[in-house]
Amino acid sequence: MILSPLGALAPLARGPIDDEARQTNVWLRYGRWRYDVDDAIHNNIGLTVLRRVPFASSELSITGAYLSLSCAACPSWVSGGVSLQSTLWQGGFGEEPFASVGLRTDVGGAHYRGESQTTAASAASTLVVGVGCPFIRQSHLSATVSPGFGMGRIALVDGIHNGARPTLGAALAWTFRSGLGLNIGMQRIVIAGGPTQLGAGLGWSRQ
Repeated sequence: MILSPLGALAPLARGPIDDEARQTNVWLRYGRWRYDVDDAIHNNIGLTVLRRVPFASSELSITGAYLSLSCAACPSWVSGGVSLQSTLWQGGFGEEPFASVGLRTDVGGAHYRGESQTTAASAASTLVVGVGCPFIRQSHLSATVSPGFGMGRIALVDGIHNGARPTLGAALAWTFRSGLGLNIGMQRIVIAGGPTQLGAGLGWSRQ
């Protein structure tokens, strides 16, 4: 799971205020993780395009990503994923929502660019709890917490391995009136000894 965009990139905080005010189209994302001090640093760079779909208050996102390791001799991975997030509930004071609950479904895969024909795949369902509030100079702050459950599959030379694990993500976004957005977040596949992935994102949106 950590090789696909689901675990390789930090989640995006998509608060209800952001969704009402504008549609974010593009996010440039970065994630970084390693198991311990002896492990190579895994750097993930991805591009996510988001588009609202005309049903169930939903948003579709498509992500392409590239994973490089800090060791010069280590081959890279390429990955991609699709997510659909639907708002189940939102509320607030007056006409301005300040909280929401949604459900996100993710599927993704990755391909190893080394000599072995290694591939990985993942799928997950996540509950997304978000809050948002106005901030300075007509900007907005949004925060989300996203517990979930996912399944992963990797095909190695010695066979195919499958597993299922809980996931936990959190993110904070600062969105400006100009359409620029900044995001920081973390994502963890809950397994003993597993790494916590930290990341950031830069987004652009239109009115």
